[in-house]
Amino acid sequence: MIPILVYDKDQCDPKKCTAKRMEKFGLAREVRLDRIPRGALVLDPTADTMLSPADAKHAHLGLVVLDLTWTHISELPRIRAARGRCLPYLVAANPVNWGKPWRLNSAEAVLASLIIMGMDEQAELFMGRFNWAPELVTLNKALFDEYRTAADSDEVRSMSDSYVRSVAGDGGGDRCPQDVRGLVFNIARA
Repeated sequence: MIPILVYDKDQCDPKKCTAKRMEKFGLAREVRLDRIPRGALVLDPTADTMLSPADAKHAHLGLVVLDLTWTHISELPRIRAARGRCLPYLVAANPVNWGKPWRLNSAEAVLASLIIMGMDEQAELFMGRFNWAPELVTLNKALFDEYRTAADSDEVRSMSDSYVRSVAGDGGGDRCPQDVRGLVFNIARA
């Protein structure tokens, strides 16, 4: 089991906050910004490097999720001496952002990371604690299966970009499609 760490900006409703729920269930612990371990994997949606199965070798130092609202993403702190990783194309299954690409909540981001890195035993713990977790896996099954075979971040990015081009048809692998209604149904059938 790898340590799951949460840097919480306290910007969301504590009753709905998945970071707080991870802490409550003993799946994660909160850390201050200056206490994030050197070399830890930090889930950062603005990072240039995508998370890949190759990152599993560094995960023992910790997987850090930065818990802040999407409306305040510009306030994302820069963390020195950490390995910033963004997630590849995935569709959210949480009730707030269901069906929206790249809009995963903190617990979804951690679960997706564990699945991509092949840490199935730890991922199972999340599956039993969040009622939307099985839906996340179902919606993204084909993507998870593909990402898990990648050798490195570049290969994950290529897979992610290729998938976005095939479903959105706009060639914009780094941009979220504005209308994903049809996209979600295509993923669910995969």
